[in-house]
Amino acid sequence: MLKDKKWRGYTASMKSYFYGVKVQLVTTKNGIPIAFHFTPGKTADAKALGKMIDKLPCEASIYGDSAYLDYALEDAAFERKCVLLKIQRKSNSKRMDTLEQKNEKLKMRKRVETTISDIKKLFPRTIHAVTLDGFLIKLTLFVFGLQLSKSIN
Repeated sequence: MLKDKKWRGYTASMKSYFYGVKVQLVTTKNGIPIAFHFTPGKTADAKALGKMIDKLPCEASIYGDSAYLDYALEDAAFERKCVLLKIQRKSNSKRMDTLEQKNEKLKMRKRVETTISDIKKLFPRTIHAVTLDGFLIKLTLFVFGLQLSKSIN
């Protein structure tokens, strides 16, 4: 369905390319999804996060993996909305974390990854959709399904 260049993304952990959409997900510390944003596969994660900053509450803390590392975005988020971007640092980072900060970020990232896994568990083997809009609606419903499930429990 998606064959243009903008839909071609790269998954570093699997060292492979894909055609599709990325979902940028924001959760509470308890793993309840509260916001998400769809982007084409080619869109860099940090750029997608930049589009979400204005929709976040003031003084929020956002945890992300090293794909979201962008010092200019980190500074702008803090200046505009006092949003703290707590992004995992690479080993050659200019802004190093203490061991305590590193452990905190790992713990919170695990919560987000678990939430993503919980959403994927709701997926059927295949998601049949004729249009991109239909596909995105189905993905939205899976996120809402997990949100509802976690809110009730």
